[in-house]
Amino acid sequence: MSRSIGQRPMGPLTLRQLVDEPSLGLAVAEPGDLSTVVRGAHSIEIEDAARWLRPGWIMLTTGLRFLERPEHEAPQARLVDQLVDAGAAALLFGIGVHFDEVPAGLREAARERRLPLLTVSAGTPFAAVEDFVNRGTLSSETYLLKRTVWLQNDLLKALSATDPATALVTRLSTLSKGTAALYESSGRIIASTGHGPLRLIWEEIATRETAPQRFSVGRWAVATRPFLLRGSGFRLAIASQNSPLIDDLGPDLLETAEHVLAAANAVRDLTMNQERAEAARLVSALHAGVPASRVRQTWDRLRPFRFRVGGELRVISASPLAPRRASIDPRRPSDVLLEEAHLEGLGLILSEEDESDTFGSPLTAVLADGPAADGWLALLSGTHLTGVSGPFGDLTVAPQYFQEAVTALRVAVRRHDVGAGTRIVRLDEVDFATWLLTRRDDAQVAARFDRHFGALVRAGGLAETVITYLACQQDVKKTAERLFVHPNTVRYRLHKVEQQMGAPISAASVVANLYLAFQDEILALSQPRR
Repeated sequence: MSRSIGQRPMGPLTLRQLVDEPSLGLAVAEPGDLSTVVRGAHSIEIEDAARWLRPGWIMLTTGLRFLERPEHEAPQARLVDQLVDAGAAALLFGIGVHFDEVPAGLREAARERRLPLLTVSAGTPFAAVEDFVNRGTLSSETYLLKRTVWLQNDLLKALSATDPATALVTRLSTLSKGTAALYESSGRIIASTGHGPLRLIWEEIATRETAPQRFSVGRWAVATRPFLLRGSGFRLAIASQNSPLIDDLGPDLLETAEHVLAAANAVRDLTMNQERAEAARLVSALHAGVPASRVRQTWDRLRPFRFRVGGELRVISASPLAPRRASIDPRRPSDVLLEEAHLEGLGLILSEEDESDTFGSPLTAVLADGPAADGWLALLSGTHLTGVSGPFGDLTVAPQYFQEAVTALRVAVRRHDVGAGTRIVRLDEVDFATWLLTRRDDAQVAARFDRHFGALVRAGGLAETVITYLACQQDVKKTAERLFVHPNTVRYRLHKVEQQMGAPISAASVVANLYLAFQDEILALSQPRR
């Protein structure tokens, strides 16, 4: 039983399907590659036929151009060469019109160039062949379009997941009936699922140029695609032991997945920008002071940032240690800090200013107090000098804790400037002397300091000896070892200091005054240096 025209298996139309269609009456004169996909058909009897064809099209002819000199093979070979150069899928020759069989020169040229050559029986109008091809091509394109839309819809569902990258990779693995992975440019696997040679796949990717690739790793057929997100390079890879499936679906799957990841990234950026703006507004509101009538409303605004109503908070003021260097990680430090807080479930709002006039420091944050806060503060102090206020739970008194954080930051900066290893200062943990020093007017203190201790500072190594002596708990022997001098040298210098101070070095008032004057330097010697 023959099929009616247009009824054929779904998928790209091939020459084999044309030959297998009984209604067309085609026969193979020279097979070439019958798996070649057919994109269209056109009847042409004029010279320079190839110029009228697109790649993948077939040409139909009755041989009218060869009628005058059928034995002349050069024009026949030239036609075949032109068709091959144009990427034609095949040549269909209609017999029973001008020729009862295909001219020998045409067959020979088609055989040499491996161009498929089919005959069309006299009872088959060329229009029937063109109609079949055009209908079949349209059907194939409709199928491909439907398949693409289906793949996109399936992969787009990953956007609603909490972790879109992992959800997308899981769907890719299912669709490819194998394994899928998302790699960073360094080779680190961000997300993967399924069982497959992921390390071997990356090693193969790393040896190839940055372009879509198709290769094999053992029994696994692999397709990969590079792409950029936020300035960073990534590689998507799918692998399956079903090689035809990777050949057929691989390019569409990977291209669609790239678009989904780009969309997920755009949604994420939009959400983060909105959260940043709201966080900055909340920081400003707390800095300005929250009236009692708006405390409940403010806690409601803090809740989406993982704060517990009534929980204790700390204010953070931080300043970068140095201008940011070029890095392979394009994220801003604040992005890293926000992501760390999110991963730890830590309550955090953060405001990062180009100028520090608003809050007293370039970076100001309000942090939920608790064990998770310690790890976050350690991360922050890796790139910033950090001041931390004491804990508080009453939002109406928040402004004074903003001032505490700024004060703590000033202590951290002052200590860092004299070489102390500490990068973070918690104002509620400093000693009484440090607290007193934070309340001084530095302009007045400088003048007073010069009057009392200027001569000591200018007297060679006396100030250094005093600072080291106090840092070593007033132990002469340890001081000498630290300064690489003889203990008698230390005693001599301390005697000179006593003459300048007008009192014994062991007197409580002298020790207190010297400690307060040189506290930062003493602490710098007492703590590990970085």
